[in-house]
Amino acid sequence: EVFGGSHMSDWEILKATWSLNKTTMSFLFLSGVFSFIYNIIQFSIVHTLSPSATAFGGNFNKAALIFLTLLLPFLRVHELPGPPYIQVIWAAVIINICAFSYYSYLQIEAKKQKEAEAKAMLKEVPGDDDDDEDEEDEGSSDEGGCC
Repeated sequence: EVFGGSHMSDWEILKATWSLNKTTMSFLFLSGVFSFIYNIIQFSIVHTLSPSATAFGGNFNKAALIFLTLLLPFLRVHELPGPPYIQVIWAAVIINICAFSYYSYLQIEAKKQKEAEAKAMLKEVPGDDDDDEDEEDEGSSDEGGCC
């Protein structure tokens, strides 16, 4: 038996938990808000950069957590391995962080370049229309046609 009954719905369990500990339920709802915000941020990253950048971002979080675990002894669950393994771990974490940073930089630069090319194309379009009209006028006067 849980909360005085043998069968309970999810809603009944939530109500009973709320009556026992409102702080726990507040953290549950706050967690939902943070999750929603995180999903919006991740969605905007996918549309701003690329899906692969989002995948790299997930790995970056893991690498940063490993980096912090290596730096801060109170976060460690297990004792760190001895040399040469610890140097390999350090090198892998640092290279991972640098690779993600450089990849993100390249993605941002490529996007800036595409935007600059699009602006350049927009600036060229009005100039091209004027040239085409002049050529059409000259062609129609030479041929003597009505079009």
